[in-house]
Amino acid sequence: MQGKMTGFKCKSCGRVMYPRHERCLGCKGTDFEEVELAKEGILLTYTKLYALPEGIEMPPLVLGIVDFGGVRALGQLTTDDVKVGMKLRPIWGKLRKLGGREIYGFRFEPAEKS
Repeated sequence: MQGKMTGFKCKSCGRVMYPRHERCLGCKGTDFEEVELAKEGILLTYTKLYALPEGIEMPPLVLGIVDFGGVRALGQLTTDDVKVGMKLRPIWGKLRKLGGREIYGFRFEPAEKS
C-alpha cells in the first residue's frame, strides 16, 4: 500500500522536518503545521545489515536515507538491488515483530518497479 508521508513545517522559520520534533531544529520554535512531502524521493546513501536486530525476518536488512526535496528520512528499503540516486516512494507496512507485537511504519520501494 503506497503511503503519504507528512512533514512538519515550523510556523516561525519555515523549516520542514520529518519526523516531528518537539522543537524546530532551526529556530527552536514549537508551533508546526503538517505538510505533505513529495511522493517520490532520491536515495542518498544506504547500508546492508546481515546481523539483524530482533524481529527482522529476512536478511539483509537494507536501510537508506531518502531525500524528499530537502527533507530526509531514514528507513527500510524493500529491495537489496539498490543504487545511490535511484527514485523511491514510501509505502506503509510491517517493519518488524517485537515482543509479539507487529511494528508498522514507512518503508521505501523503487518508484519504477520492473
